[in-house]
Amino acid sequence: MKKNVLILYISKFSGHYRAAQAIEAGFYKMPAEVRVTKINALNYTNPILGSVINRAYLEVIKKRPEIWGRIYDDPDVLKKTKKTRDTLHRFNMAKIGKLIREYSPEIIYCTQAFPCGMVSDYKKALSCDIPLVGVLTDHAPHSYWLHDEVDYYVVPSSETASRLQAKGVSGEKIRIYGIPVDPVFAVRQDREKILDSLGLDPKKPTVLIMGGSQGLGAIEDAVLSLSSDTVHEYQLIVVVGSNKKLFHRLERYAHRSPNSPIRVFSYVENVDAFMDASDVVVTKAGGMTTTEAMVKGLPLVIVDPIPGHERMNADYLVGKGVAMEVKDLAVLHKELNELFDDREKLRTMRDLAFRTARPESAMDAALLAFEVSKCSTTFT
Repeated sequence: MKKNVLILYISKFSGHYRAAQAIEAGFYKMPAEVRVTKINALNYTNPILGSVINRAYLEVIKKRPEIWGRIYDDPDVLKKTKKTRDTLHRFNMAKIGKLIREYSPEIIYCTQAFPCGMVSDYKKALSCDIPLVGVLTDHAPHSYWLHDEVDYYVVPSSETASRLQAKGVSGEKIRIYGIPVDPVFAVRQDREKILDSLGLDPKKPTVLIMGGSQGLGAIEDAVLSLSSDTVHEYQLIVVVGSNKKLFHRLERYAHRSPNSPIRVFSYVENVDAFMDASDVVVTKAGGMTTTEAMVKGLPLVIVDPIPGHERMNADYLVGKGVAMEVKDLAVLHKELNELFDDREKLRTMRDLAFRTARPESAMDAALLAFEVSKCSTTFT
């Protein structure tokens, strides 16, 4: 008999969704009868509001990121928005109940705080005992995650665990598994074959430039800086996610780039292959991208992290020695030149990335389901 698992996220173009995919892949790697259902909780409960929130978030991040940095985990904002959140959760109570009745989950994972809050309030109101797991995809836990009805928290690091405990979460509820990454990232692919398929030279340094699922951050500035370099003649693989305007701008630029071969892609499913083909990753400090890169043993060059959660991610990664941050995009190519010329530093960053990574994170998160009584099963 199959066991039912429900995973809730918000926004398909997000690290929350990729974490949901990773946990699903972790379940299907195990010899157990499991049915996993992923639901965009915001679209399911409030499709219009979901669209408004996503657009508003993007506008703030693009035009006034410092505002996001100020309100991120601000206790005054948390207090002032509590009534609104409580009202919204009560309004969504019937829809959450319908969702649970339809799929009969024996455990629920939430990879974003909004659905975690909705399910927590549902459990509290109806005395529901379905195990609930909050899965954090950044190293900085904010207070919107805090609910007594959450049975477990899957967190990226011991530092994250300590911050949660400082906020009052019992250590018994915390599992330090890492950010869930699809098990495919632990599989090494042939670098030369991938580069050959892209029309690139395996003997030249290859830089992967990413801005998360929505193509945010200083992608364009990074491309302009690195393509202007004549010392190492970098090959660039650029992934812009759902950012269509940026995709077309960079496509046009790639055709007339004087020095560097540039390959531009939108939202792709084979980021793991691009990482295997690359020597370093230039990116903002999104939790998923940086974690996937570490599993691949790739040094990280962080540019333009979003204030708030990504600022804290960047500090964590630089502190671990797996990343360097470049704050002046105009000299990005010079900083990268120094890194490539210092082979010992490059090797050390790779080694630290491998040691810091948790490639079994998705499997560990999935195995947690079988520790709780309502999802007990027999492996086949």
